[in-house]
Amino acid sequence: MDLKKLIYENRRNLLITLGVFVGCLLLLAIIMDQIVMPIFVHQGDECRVPDVINMSLATAEIKLEDTDLQATVAMEEFNADYPKGTVISQYPEPGASVKRNMRVRVTVSKGAASAVVPRLRGVSLREAQLMLEKEGLIAGDLLWFSDDVLPDGVIIESRPGEGSVMRPNAEVQLVVNRKDSDIKVKVPDFVGLDLSEGKRMAEASYLIFGEISYKVDARMLPETILYQSIPPGVEVSKWTIVNLTVSQTE
Repeated sequence: MDLKKLIYENRRNLLITLGVFVGCLLLLAIIMDQIVMPIFVHQGDECRVPDVINMSLATAEIKLEDTDLQATVAMEEFNADYPKGTVISQYPEPGASVKRNMRVRVTVSKGAASAVVPRLRGVSLREAQLMLEKEGLIAGDLLWFSDDVLPDGVIIESRPGEGSVMRPNAEVQLVVNRKDSDIKVKVPDFVGLDLSEGKRMAEASYLIFGEISYKVDARMLPETILYQSIPPGVEVSKWTIVNLTVSQTE
């Protein structure tokens, strides 16, 4: 082989070897800088999120602080299964690996939802119904009694009474003052109405639903008023009783 050609081949191989070596060094430097070093540098910046569910908010805050984390209340909600002030849920979840000083969002229980019966004595029936709705309660069945001291048509008392703590949407019975009166009212048309809607209309018209009988009628929805004992438009005395026939499926 020609000497010059041999020298050229050796030089080229040497340059290729040096190039590969330098390339490997650069690649190793990049790996160290971008992957290996950050792992070692930031390894101490992470921690595991502790489980603070079912702890009081104060205890949860202390436990998170001990792990170099911070608690922040994301929301509060009613929950009968958790006492008031305890943590219902958290995010990130227990055991998650996170950066130190990160905020852990917690949901805190407001305890079992409750509603308080307001003072209803002396107010009108409609006003009492609205007051109960505002408190998250429902006016239940009406009871009638005569009280000479109070005006006609107002609430004598509620059952349970004023200040009673109840579950939301619970029914409260109302005792309404009913006095004999010569005042005349017109009977509304109840036929075709749902029974509960008809009751509200009767109460607003100072009438009372009396006997309710049921009749199978597949054409109508259950609890639809089919017949009323006093025709619509007839003038009757206040607190007159109207009997009904209501549909049922079978």
